[in-house]
Amino acid sequence: MEQNPPRPMTPFDAVVNPPFLYTLKLLLPYMPASMQRFLGIYVKFLELRHAMEYFQGFASRAQPKDMLDGLKPYMSPAEKEMMEQMSGMMNMMEMVQNMQAMSDASSQDSAGFNPMDMMKGMLSPEQQEMFDMYNAMFENELNQPDTGDKKGESDNE
Repeated sequence: MEQNPPRPMTPFDAVVNPPFLYTLKLLLPYMPASMQRFLGIYVKFLELRHAMEYFQGFASRAQPKDMLDGLKPYMSPAEKEMMEQMSGMMNMMEMVQNMQAMSDASSQDSAGFNPMDMMKGMLSPEQQEMFDMYNAMFENELNQPDTGDKKGESDNE
């Protein structure tokens, strides 16, 4: 008979359950049968109480990407593959939405669609700043007047 490897404790259980509850759960099978039922129900009651205390005043900070990454350790390989495909589709949809928003904005400006703006939209603020700096440097080089003192070309030797 094939044994499945034990699943890791979920992040929720790790946050809600204090260490002594985890120890009680581990000891439960070794208790006398007459105590197991009571102790099992008591452990579940304490878990519920700790969960209610944890969520009192709780504000969710989770993002969909975080959710998918958090679920992966608990999934079978087939489920992980399907989740990766869903994640890829979500990224693709986000890119399409960004492109549509940029297209709408550029059509309002009547300047037309600018792929450089689309690419910049995918960068972090620091990367955008660096991109602007290099773009300005290259534009300055290209827009400088031709002085005629080119080196390295056979026509000027």
